Amino acid sequence: VVSLSAMRLRLPTSPLPPLLAPRASPAALLDASAVASVHTPLGDVSSTLAFADQAGNLAGALFPLSLPPYLLFLYFLGYEGNRCPKTAQFGAQFLLLFVVSTVLTGIVTKGTYSSSLADVDWLHGGAEALLTTSNLFLGFGLAGALSSGKMEPAGAGMEGTRPQRYAALALAVTVFGSAFAGPQLGVEAHSPFLFGAGALPADLLAASPLPLHAEPANALSIPTWAIHFSSVFEYLFAMGMVWQMAALSGNERWKGLTWGMLPLHASGVAACTYHFFYNSPDLSFLVLLQAALTLAGNTTCAVAAARLASSNGWMPSMLNPFDQSSAAASPSAAASDPPAAAAISGAAAAPNAAKLVVLTALASYGVKYGELLLGPVPYLSGVEGAVAGVLLCFGFPALTAARFRKLSAQEATPSGGVPSPSA
Repeated sequence: VVSLSAMRLRLPTSPLPPLLAPRASPAALLDASAVASVHTPLGDVSSTLAFADQAGNLAGALFPLSLPPYLLFLYFLGYEGNRCPKTAQFGAQFLLLFVVSTVLTGIVTKGTYSSSLADVDWLHGGAEALLTTSNLFLGFGLAGALSSGKMEPAGAGMEGTRPQRYAALALAVTVFGSAFAGPQLGVEAHSPFLFGAGALPADLLAASPLPLHAEPANALSIPTWAIHFSSVFEYLFAMGMVWQMAALSGNERWKGLTWGMLPLHASGVAACTYHFFYNSPDLSFLVLLQAALTLAGNTTCAVAAARLASSNGWMPSMLNPFDQSSAAASPSAAASDPPAAAAISGAAAAPNAAKLVVLTALASYGVKYGELLLGPVPYLSGVEGAVAGVLLCFGFPALTAARFRKLSAQEATPSGGVPSPSA
């Protein structure tokens, strides 16, 4: 699940400045005054995160509509009969704090900087850090079960996740506190998240013989790009591990949950696409598309989790707290483990963590500095920009869907074997 919102678009009445800054002086490559004329003025433009920025538009209406199906997803995923790893359950629940963070940081962004959260890098990255934390717990919780070759014991509580919960909640408090303390300490709207750690030196870029174009002031920093790509890759890993839970549990309904997660993966790609185009108001439809995909994904995940819970013994009568007959039908702690010959290959946490770091670094540096070589492409608008945005939003999820379809076909044949989730 990714950022959901958008502000009402207000186009400037004065002529727009040129899209690309001239490259007569390489030293001015990253100069703030030079890049100020690169893009449309930053004011009441689009936002991809803050609910506070959404009032009065369709994306804002979709945001609250997406919460009930997500709560249903949490309810059905947590059904005891599913024996879902508790750490993964906590990761899914922690996403609600990410939602709260987008509201709080959106209020600060709107009230202090008169801008959108997507354009205030240090707040944007902080809020998204809670999303990547949620996905980390989800993925590594599943990885723990798969690598051990055992399902979560029936009747297990959340006590074992206490250290993780304390650490995650401490991070959330830090994000909330910094959102309100930052402006008082003089942090500016375009101050980079985590002080822009890892950014290439401006002198190095200015001295480059390559035809680099200037960045607008609202370009994402390396840490914020890393947070975004980490979230996308973590979610992809989690989708693969949910698929493998079918082999571990002996219940094919887990694969249905992977398919249910696909629109949420597309929603994350939509957010990255919007940022690739420097949050251009001309492509604000991407924010609406992201919100729609989030609503669709939360709904499909809720349906898939309900089907999984039903296959494991959940009944509608369990919604009635006064019906004692359903309690007797609940899975007991003595329930036997489903047959699992061995741990699922490729699910170990350390190799997947290493892959995550490498992929995140390559994507973050590749996009931030690679698009400086693409000339007018990051500034496309009109039909060209819309087509490019749609192709990016749906192209990568289409490849993901094709991969899982291929896995399904392989497993349908006797020689298909059990593929690695890292694929």
